[in-house]
Amino acid sequence: MTTATAKTKRPSSITLLSVFEIYGGFLLFYFIFSPGIQNFVQEHGVGGTIFYGFSAMVLFVSGIGFWLMKKWAVYTLIGLALITQVYLLAVGRWNVFSLLIPAVLIFVAYKHLSKMN
Repeated sequence: MTTATAKTKRPSSITLLSVFEIYGGFLLFYFIFSPGIQNFVQEHGVGGTIFYGFSAMVLFVSGIGFWLMKKWAVYTLIGLALITQVYLLAVGRWNVFSLLIPAVLIFVAYKHLSKMN
């Protein structure tokens, strides 16, 4: 007797979130490694450039995790959002709108947490 495990269908909001994160990670890498890197580093400093590179890697990995419907992707997104808020406070660029988009993304991701494995 064979037992088939029913795979949970990925909700369209999680698919959109996954694509958004992977695309955002690629965009951050593009801005960091584009020919105008000297301008990027001068504007954001070396620490900011390293932070954006780290954020791009985490976004890319988290996007893949969402695509695969993994719970750790939600926790990774929450961790990155917290670290980003602390960074923005430290450099003096924090405002309410910098909290709005991560809050919406976390809400959507957390809503589907029970469907993930």
